Amino acid sequence: MLELSQTRKNAPVGGAVLEGIAKDFIREFLPKRFGIKSGLVFNTETKEMSPQIDGIIYSGVPILEFADVVVVEKEQVKAILEVKSYIHTPAIFGEKSGGSRDSRSGLASDFKRRRNFLPSGARYILFAFELSSGKTDAEVRKRLKKICDSYAIVLREEPKIERQKGKERWEYNFDNSVSGLIEWLRNLS
Repeated sequence: MLELSQTRKNAPVGGAVLEGIAKDFIREFLPKRFGIKSGLVFNTETKEMSPQIDGIIYSGVPILEFADVVVVEKEQVKAILEVKSYIHTPAIFGEKSGGSRDSRSGLASDFKRRRNFLPSGARYILFAFELSSGKTDAEVRKRLKKICDSYAIVLREEPKIERQKGKERWEYNFDNSVSGLIEWLRNLS
């Protein structure tokens, strides 16, 4: 069985494996006329190319297509997917983490750099396999909704205070987010 903590020990390989798992999962629910691959988005108006994107849900024929990578025009994009094996408080809230991060780092800055490559109505989706934060569920939900258009969190480690109130240590399908992503994908047009 794939142990999520093991993927962090070999980040490049583990990241590629988890990106593949996330894209394969999404592909199962995607209407046939859409594709999902890693790649780049080309903005035809500004003539700029996006940073590398973990997953692009697109329609139509890509400008370029290789085995696992595409380059698509901005107008073809239905969603951009950011895949994370693990996210925690500093990444979500942009807080300092032992002096190694400043307040501008984290998910918000990643999303900001890529948002210009989304056409109107397209979504920026965070797909995380594991979330751990000492913040309450309500605080985490509120912050994630500010950062991205939607999210799918497979596994949430509940903070100690919540476990002391009787909650289980792990919550699957945090905030019903995986189910919400599936519903959105099935209704994509």
